[in-house]
Amino acid sequence: MKKINKNIFAAMFIPAMLLFPSGKAAAQTVVKIGEAEIAIQSPISIKKKDTLDYANTRGVSFGRSDRYGVQNSKYPRSYEDFFFGIAMAVPLRDQEYLPMHYGSSHSIEIGFKYFYRPAARYAIGTLWQYSFYNYKLKDAAANETFVSNVPGEVRKESFRTDNLGTGIINRFYLFPMQNKPFMLDLGGYVDFSYSKRYHVKTVENGKDTKHKYRDGSKFNPIQAGLYGAITKGSYSFYAKYRLTNLFNPDAIPMELPRLSMGVQIALD
Repeated sequence: MKKINKNIFAAMFIPAMLLFPSGKAAAQTVVKIGEAEIAIQSPISIKKKDTLDYANTRGVSFGRSDRYGVQNSKYPRSYEDFFFGIAMAVPLRDQEYLPMHYGSSHSIEIGFKYFYRPAARYAIGTLWQYSFYNYKLKDAAANETFVSNVPGEVRKESFRTDNLGTGIINRFYLFPMQNKPFMLDLGGYVDFSYSKRYHVKTVENGKDTKHKYRDGSKFNPIQAGLYGAITKGSYSFYAKYRLTNLFNPDAIPMELPRLSMGVQIALD
C-alpha cells in the first residue's frame, strides 16, 4: 500500500514541478535511474553518463608514444632521432701514424637513427648518415707520401673523404627509467667513401694554388668499424674505431688514427 502511495505522489509531484516552476523550485532537479540522469526542468533532457574509465591511460609516457598509437605503454615502441656530430682524431700510444696535426683533424656527421624498442631496457636501431673526414697532415708532400713533385711551396695539406654510411646500434636504457634515462649504445658502422683525395694548398709564383690528387690504387673506398655512445637527453658522447685501412698498405704502409671521439646533438 505504501509503494502505491509513493507512486501516486511521484505522478502528481513531477507534473506539478513542470507546470508551476518558481523560486528554488525552478532550479534544475536531477533524478538518477541506473546510469541515466533525468533533469527535471523545462525543457526535459535525459543524459546518459559515459561509462568508459580513462583512469588507466594516465601512465608515464616518454617522447612520442602518442605518435605511434601506444596509449597504455610507458615508452614508445619506435622512434627516430636526427643528429649532428663532430669528433676529433685521437692517437693511440701503441700505433704509429702518418705525421699530422691532431687538434685540426676532425670529422663532421649528420644523419638519423631509427629505433625499435621491444622491451623497457633495450632497443635495436639503424643508422644512416653523411660524414666528412679531414686529417691535416705534416710533410706528406715533402716525403712524397701520396704523390711526387708537388709544385710550389706547400702551405696546407690534408687527406679528406666524403662518406655515406649505415650501421646497427644496440641501445640499453640504464637509469633512471622514469625520466630521460642514461643510454648506452653499442654497434657497428660501414662507410662508402664516394670522394677521397689528398688536398694541397701551395704558393706558385706568388699565387695561391690548390691541388687535389685522387688515386683509387692507394685510397680504399669502403670503411667499417665499431661505434659506442653514452646518451643523456639530446646529447651523446660517442666514439668510433675504424677496423679497416684508409690506404692500400702496399702503396702507403702507414695509417691515420683509427679512433675518433666527439659529441652528437639530437636536432628534434
